[in-house]
Amino acid sequence: MSTTKAKKRSGGFSLSALSTTRGQLFGIATLMVVYFHSYISLHALLPNTPVLADILSLIHSHCNKGVDMFLFMSGIGLYYSMSKEPRLRDFYKKRATRILPAVFIVSSIWFALKGSTGLEGYLSNLFFVSFLTEGVRYFWYFALIIFLYAIYPLIYKLYKSTGTFGMVTSLIMVITINILIMELAPAFYGHVEIALTRIPVFLIGAWIGKYVKEGVRISNLWLIVAGVVTLAIYVFYYFNPFAELLYIYRYMGGIFAIALTFLFSALFSRFSLGFVGTFLIWIGGYSMEIYLIQEKAASILYNSFHTNDPTSIAFYFAIFIISLICAIALKALTDNLDRNLFYRNANKGKKPEAPKAETTVHKEKELVHK
Repeated sequence: MSTTKAKKRSGGFSLSALSTTRGQLFGIATLMVVYFHSYISLHALLPNTPVLADILSLIHSHCNKGVDMFLFMSGIGLYYSMSKEPRLRDFYKKRATRILPAVFIVSSIWFALKGSTGLEGYLSNLFFVSFLTEGVRYFWYFALIIFLYAIYPLIYKLYKSTGTFGMVTSLIMVITINILIMELAPAFYGHVEIALTRIPVFLIGAWIGKYVKEGVRISNLWLIVAGVVTLAIYVFYYFNPFAELLYIYRYMGGIFAIALTFLFSALFSRFSLGFVGTFLIWIGGYSMEIYLIQEKAASILYNSFHTNDPTSIAFYFAIFIISLICAIALKALTDNLDRNLFYRNANKGKKPEAPKAETTVHKEKELVHK
């Protein structure tokens, strides 16, 4: 009897895989977003195989769900950070020094190149005001993630005390608020729906983080369900029955992203992908910087060296390489600022602490969830 129970506990899919494969998941989500921002005409590239071109075009058009994967995994990652019970000051400082310098550097250069209408317009763009007032979406994801990081300690406390009930309640509240804004202020909602409709997927990630950290196992049947859901949503997208109801597709995109994350996590945790897995982890380490830069680089280079060849894979590959080089440089710069400016100033005048003994397991966990 006890042996059977032990087998049940050891069988199935461990949710901890969503953490141990975090690097690969961020890598695949990054490549999805990069592919989405590459405007290649697959029908022109594959004129003799229209069905294949249709399928690949459908996949291409929904690779923006990589953004929803980012949000889902960010919710999980924040749970790990907050469960260590850091001081709020340290929690916010770590998030701020990781995100704000990179966003400020790229956005300040981008809006200078775009030529904002005077200093007021430039600052409005730089501090996301124009996103709210005019729907300027170049950095909408970062406006959203900064907001979510700011309120996350409240979400953590809510879910810690209320569990699944709190998560479901918060989802209902967010969707209700979306509907109310859409009805009462449709123009404003048109500006911000791209962000507001993505909040639920983050909340689900924040809720499931507890179970990921505890290594809760679920039946492999749930992976089959995830596969069916992924396929069903693709079919739904293909027939596009509610083209005018964009918000429905946003919420479905969140479900799609979660299902896809589970499937990729199962794949990465069960099969050694060799160089591919290593490459994905490496790319995942630059996910934020690539996301910040690649679309902007594509826009600049496409407009500067406009090509009428819709099959120019080499052109977009070159853009990706340039974006990757810039992303590496940006991360090196911001890491240097973090080490030599933010961290040094925070510890100025403090006495160095004696090193604490740590087991190898603890060190590995720190590296995984840093």
